[in-house]
Amino acid sequence: MTKQLYYFDHYATEFTATVLNCEAKDGAYAVELDQTLFYPEGGGQPADHGWINGIAVTDTREKNGVIVHTMAQPLEIGTAVSGKIDWNRRFDLMQSHSGEHILSGVICGKYHCDNVGFHLNMDKITLDFNAKIEDADLPAIELAANEAIWKNLPVEITHPSQEELAVLPYRSKKALSGDIRIVTIAGYDCCACCGIHVAHTGEIGQIKILSTQNYKGGTRMEVCCGMRALRSHAEKNESVLALSHALSVPVSQVAVAAQNKFQELDELKHLRAAEKWETFQKQAAQIPDGITNLLFFADGLDSKDVAHLGDLLSSKISGTVALFSKLDGDNYSFLLLNPAEDVRPLLKELQNDFGCKGGGKAGAVQGRVTAAEAAILSFFQNRGFSM
Repeated sequence: MTKQLYYFDHYATEFTATVLNCEAKDGAYAVELDQTLFYPEGGGQPADHGWINGIAVTDTREKNGVIVHTMAQPLEIGTAVSGKIDWNRRFDLMQSHSGEHILSGVICGKYHCDNVGFHLNMDKITLDFNAKIEDADLPAIELAANEAIWKNLPVEITHPSQEELAVLPYRSKKALSGDIRIVTIAGYDCCACCGIHVAHTGEIGQIKILSTQNYKGGTRMEVCCGMRALRSHAEKNESVLALSHALSVPVSQVAVAAQNKFQELDELKHLRAAEKWETFQKQAAQIPDGITNLLFFADGLDSKDVAHLGDLLSSKISGTVALFSKLDGDNYSFLLLNPAEDVRPLLKELQNDFGCKGGGKAGAVQGRVTAAEAAILSFFQNRGFSM
């Protein structure tokens, strides 16, 4: 059993220990010590990283009370070593985990629900609740959680007796037995937890709800705390300032100005679509009567444009339309269209001659080809197409 020094002092960063075992595993080395400050992954909290004798520790796991440190180099069994955890990573995880407790306590208290999922990674926290959390409630929930930070409440860790646990209203995702570790933030949360926490809520700094979505009949929420919340705010503030500059409006008016721009763009799209349709109609009107099969070259049309123009051209002839739209260089998108016949054999001939890709149903196929315009023209003229 490894002595878990991190439970004695969450703020300690350096320690000494004796190497009990070292084995090569998966291209690295699994090192066991008699005691450690490295918190192993568990309880939703990622593992500590750091160094032992200056060698990086990239992961820490626990199994049956034994903590294994993953390292790039071996350590000699029986030797005394010095360890140091990555404090910035540890404190970031402490801030996040303690902030999650406060927010979960506020939500579970308000909605009388359970936190049924918790995942803390290195950029955000994901929480799952078995209740629908209304968007209108989010500002008040976030405010209540941050008020707990401003009060700088102690984060208390206790190991109650079985008799005390029987009457203690604590949160837990599953039934527990034996020595149970309880983390309490008075007035906000009481929860069974094996993780590492700050000593006072003020150290969390800030709790910020990033997003919510419906998930398995409940709500999935993304959150960040502490330094992460500060970074998130800085990134968003930089984006808003850039938009403010680009739109030439104060920050307070960015949302309205952006909506106005989107409306303008939408109107321009409709106008452009109308202009394209008018152009397509004019082009179709210029097709002489009596043509059976038609080869038509266009430039820069998207897939919808190709389909619209193809339908108009098809209405003017009695056979097959071969519509090629130039993308760049000798690259074309194409449509073969004939409502009355199967054009897939013609596609097969194109594939045999040019190695192009395409597919579709009997009366209409689409694809892409790389070929010179003259080669495409020759191919279709040899098959009786008019250009």
